[in-house]
Amino acid sequence: MVLLHGFALCADSWKPILPDLVGRHSVHAGTYHGHFGGAPLPRNFRPSIAASVDLAATEMDIAGIQRAHLVGNSLGGWLALELARRGRALSVVAFSPGGGWESGSPEEQHLHAIFKRKRQLLRIGGRFAPLVATSKRARRLGLREIVAYPDRLSHEHATMLIKAPGNCAAYDGVLRAMPYEPVPLPMDPLPCPVRIVWGAKDELLPMRGYSERWRRLLPGAEWLELDDAGHVPMYDDPASCARAVLEFTRAHPRQRDSVGPTRGARAVNGSASAMVSSRREPTLTSTTGQPESRSMRST
Repeated sequence: MVLLHGFALCADSWKPILPDLVGRHSVHAGTYHGHFGGAPLPRNFRPSIAASVDLAATEMDIAGIQRAHLVGNSLGGWLALELARRGRALSVVAFSPGGGWESGSPEEQHLHAIFKRKRQLLRIGGRFAPLVATSKRARRLGLREIVAYPDRLSHEHATMLIKAPGNCAAYDGVLRAMPYEPVPLPMDPLPCPVRIVWGAKDELLPMRGYSERWRRLLPGAEWLELDDAGHVPMYDDPASCARAVLEFTRAHPRQRDSVGPTRGARAVNGSASAMVSSRREPTLTSTTGQPESRSMRST
C-alpha cells in the first residue's frame, strides 16, 4: 500500500490511521519533494500534476513496487487517481481529492485566494509552530479549513499541521502553476476499483463545488461521505477513515500489493500541485483489531 499525503503536508499526516493500515498491509508512506522533511525539488522542476506523477511513479519503481493499493488525501488523492490511469494501482481510496473544481470557476479562484492568504500566515506561524499550537484561538484560525475540530488535536499533531506548510519549498511554485493545469481526462471504464471519500465538514474543498468534475470523470467510482470530518479526515475520525480503506481493499481479495517495477508508462492530465516523494518515512507501529465506525454513508 502506498500513502500519498496532501499539498504542503508530509507523510506524518497519516499517523492517526497508520497502526490499523500496517496491521493489514505493507505500507510505504513517503514525503513529496519540496515538502517538509522531503528531498529537495529536482533542478529545473516545473510544478504540474503530470510531473508530480512522474516523480511518484519513479519512487514506486525505486521501492520495487509495480502496483499497489493507493490511498491519497487532497493532492495525494489526485495523484493516486492519475497513477491509476497509468496502471500503477490495484485500487484507489481518495479522501477529498484535489482537482474536482471546474477550471476558471469561482471555486478555483477561491481556493487560490485561500492558499495565498495562508502563505502569509504560515511564513510567520511556521517558525513558531510549537508555541502557536498551544493556543486554541491560533489553532482555529490556522487549521479550521484543514480539520473540523482543531481543539481536539494533540499538541504534536497541531504543531506538524502548522509547521509543515510553513516549511514547504514547493508552495509558491504550485500556486503559480495552479491556474494553468489542463483538465483531467475521463476514466471510463475505471482502471481499477475506486472509492472517493469526502468529509461533510471539509471547509477547504467542500463537496459541493469541488467534487462535481470527479463525479463526471469517474462514473464507476464509489462515493462515501464522513459526517463528522474535515479536509484531512484522519485527524477528525481516524476509525472511519481506516475502515473506509481496509473494507475496500478487503472487498478486492485478489488485489495484493505487487512488486517489481514497470518503467516507461506515461500520459496524464491533471490540475494544480506538486511533487513526490522522498525516502523519509514516519515510524510505523502495528496494532490489531478492527477500527470502530462512526457515521459513514454512501452518496
